[in-house]
Amino acid sequence: MTAPTLPRGTAGGGRTGGRAAGRIVRARRRFLPADTLVVLVLVLLVGFLFIYPFLMLVYGAFRTAAPGLPGDFSADGVTGAYKDSKVWTTLKNSALYSGAVQVLCLTMGAFFAWVVTRTTTPLRRLVTPIMVLVFATPTIFFTIGWGMLGRDPAGLINAGYRQLPLPGDSIVNVESWYGIIGVTSLKLTAVVYFLFLGSFMGLNRSLEEASRVAGAGRLSTVLRVELPVLAPAITGIAILGFTAGLSLLDIPLLLGLPADIHVFPTEILSHVTAVTPSDYAGASALSMLLVAIVIGLVLVQRKLLGQRSFVTVTGKSDDRARWDIGRWKYACTAVIVLYALLAVVLPVGQLVLGSLQPFFGVYSNFTTANYTAVLDDPETTSALVTTLIVSGVAGLAGTAIAVVVTYVGKNSRSRFRSVPVMGVWILMALPGITVGLAILWAYLAVPGLRELYSTIWILVIALAVHSVPITSRATEGSIAQIGTELEEAARICGTSATRTLIMITGRLILPSFLVGWFVAAVLSAGNLDVPILLASPDNQTLPVKAYSLYQSGDAGQAGAAFCVMMASFIVVLAAGWTASLLLRRLGRGPAT
Repeated sequence: MTAPTLPRGTAGGGRTGGRAAGRIVRARRRFLPADTLVVLVLVLLVGFLFIYPFLMLVYGAFRTAAPGLPGDFSADGVTGAYKDSKVWTTLKNSALYSGAVQVLCLTMGAFFAWVVTRTTTPLRRLVTPIMVLVFATPTIFFTIGWGMLGRDPAGLINAGYRQLPLPGDSIVNVESWYGIIGVTSLKLTAVVYFLFLGSFMGLNRSLEEASRVAGAGRLSTVLRVELPVLAPAITGIAILGFTAGLSLLDIPLLLGLPADIHVFPTEILSHVTAVTPSDYAGASALSMLLVAIVIGLVLVQRKLLGQRSFVTVTGKSDDRARWDIGRWKYACTAVIVLYALLAVVLPVGQLVLGSLQPFFGVYSNFTTANYTAVLDDPETTSALVTTLIVSGVAGLAGTAIAVVVTYVGKNSRSRFRSVPVMGVWILMALPGITVGLAILWAYLAVPGLRELYSTIWILVIALAVHSVPITSRATEGSIAQIGTELEEAARICGTSATRTLIMITGRLILPSFLVGWFVAAVLSAGNLDVPILLASPDNQTLPVKAYSLYQSGDAGQAGAAFCVMMASFIVVLAAGWTASLLLRRLGRGPAT
């Protein structure tokens, strides 16, 4: 019996296979030192952008002077902040506020996700576009819209109520506990909906069928089968949403403070802006407590989600037939319409209407004077231009950093590859107001960096850093789907790691990159938490300017600023879409 002859080019047979294997080994050896160098450079970059500000925040809690000024070390700021009984009342308020919001958001988000994925409810296809609009509306303008709608007694809702033959002069006052909880719940429901959507789409229909065969009704199936299966997702989303509620500034600042309702982010801001001299040490000490709470909640969330063992996707066929819920589908349709009215039509409509009012509360003699005032004001037009530039550059930078960190963490063989990823995720535990305060301490304390203050670049850096955890989620899935064979083939051909990342991986993940850039740009454009401490009078973003206008009583101009901002974004998006179509047609070349 003769041994089989191996063909030339296979391992162990010919020289070609040995040469190919040798090339792979030599390529890996050749790239190993460069790989380690790239990781070390990335560690330094992430350490400077993400870890250094966090350490400077701790440093600032023990300083007696403002950032960048000479002072001494002292624990008075920490002890003074924690001895104040108002701080613990504020912490209790924050917990109650965030907890109440999460109950409502989880209920509404899960309800809408269930309606869209599991029922035949009319208008269910409109839910996702509605949620996109709610998510994309900047929180500051969403809050201003509801502040104008539900103010007592001049708000539009109360003005309409007075036209009815009913007792009393008003029916709603958003500057109250139920006001800030309700407005926050409407806004955050969109986020919770998107977090729930994938989990509901992945539910195995066979579980429902088995429950129905066993004699359980539809409601019993939802409560006893679907909800327990979704328990890990519900728990994780609840903790994530609770941390977001603790960190939220815009709504409590505009609607809570007029009613003397204080939460932790507004208390941190008050230590800097509401007292003379500013108590930066006290603000830093409170930020440390908030960060510690948020870190603890994030760790609990990761532990709970990491231990889940619920399997709903199997190898069997999955019949995704929707439920016909009978007359209840009309009730669900009514809920969809009501949410669209409360979360989109009324607040956006009020901003447009308010921008045409000569004075807030006057529903006649409409005028475009507010638009004239906004467009003729150098501060407002400068704020608009600054917002467009900062949001675009910060979104691009944040997405690029996220891609590089995720790519290196996945493909590098260095022992330090996980350090940049861990450094980036520290930012998840830093609320926006705390990021702004940390950047102040980090940059004003260094002579070469303090010149960045009062420029757009400190805003770009802060917003890019703040957006990286979000852009990481948008791009990490597409990077994980790319096999290493393409990259190894490029390296064997002599292509550098940088060129491989740009020309191969970059092209494959381009759609996810653009989505991450867009989301980061939209969130940065509407962000108030970060720039409220970093923006100077000559270098404001539009959310900061709108907040100033609203606080000074110029609500109509704030509404006009929103409309101008949205029109500018529509023009930019239309230009980008047109350019992409032209490039696509040019890339195809003439038909043959």
